[in-house]
Amino acid sequence: MDINTFPIDKNRNMVCKEVGGAMMPLWPMYLKDCAGIVYVVDASDSFQLGASAAALRHILSLPAIRGKPVLLVLNKSDAPCLVSMEDLEATFDIDSLREETGDTMVVIKTSALSGENIAKVLGWMKSIYRLV
Repeated sequence: MDINTFPIDKNRNMVCKEVGGAMMPLWPMYLKDCAGIVYVVDASDSFQLGASAAALRHILSLPAIRGKPVLLVLNKSDAPCLVSMEDLEATFDIDSLREETGDTMVVIKTSALSGENIAKVLGWMKSIYRLV
């Protein structure tokens, strides 16, 4: 598991834990103390999107996460084999997810390689810490 710390302001830091899919049975343990969820998807991997959507639905069904903000990051937006936004929205049923989360879900397309929209992701992360 990767753990990173980012400064929020002079007095507070944000701790981010990467909890991969292989650790799914342990996710509830990590979610109880979280301020929000950043769920990163490889938007170029059409073979894993269905499983990833199911895993996100599982997370959102857990009592520990109800009412908390959710950021769905669609990464690799610069990949040549990128899945269309229409297909991504259909696979994740984004409209339904937004209804279920009470509009606490935000979707951002990114490229970690080029840095596209990474500042938006970090801004979102900082904004949820201001709510805590």
